[in-house]
Amino acid sequence: MKRLGVLILLLILLLAACAPKRTYQHEWPTPIPTVTSEAPVTGGPTPTRLFECIAWRWASDHLGQSQCVEGGVLRVDKAEGASLLIFSREHGSFCGVSFNLDLSDLAGKCVRITGTIEDYKGRPAIVIESRDQLLPCLGKE
Repeated sequence: MKRLGVLILLLILLLAACAPKRTYQHEWPTPIPTVTSEAPVTGGPTPTRLFECIAWRWASDHLGQSQCVEGGVLRVDKAEGASLLIFSREHGSFCGVSFNLDLSDLAGKCVRITGTIEDYKGRPAIVIESRDQLLPCLGKE
């Protein structure tokens, strides 16, 4: 019985010696949202570059700005040599435009588009030149 107690004590000491001294939380802090001077006071939350996007509804408030815009793709239209990611039935609402990519696989999916919001035929849009500008919404595929 005494040997078993000594063996358990040695095992505990061995495991304690192998345990990490600290966690990695000190090296990888939780990101804190930042406020940019580009975002207006009205029109939704202030986005951070990596973790938050603005909703497609607020894209018109950010014309000329580099942003991440998020939303569910209602449908993909092809017209005049371009693929249009349509987010709403409302005329003049935000869209994603690509002149060289087939984006038909994105219909019905929630996507994030990064780029500069421009005016495209009277509506706010981001021109998509590469698939690198497209990501699935966080927590959704």
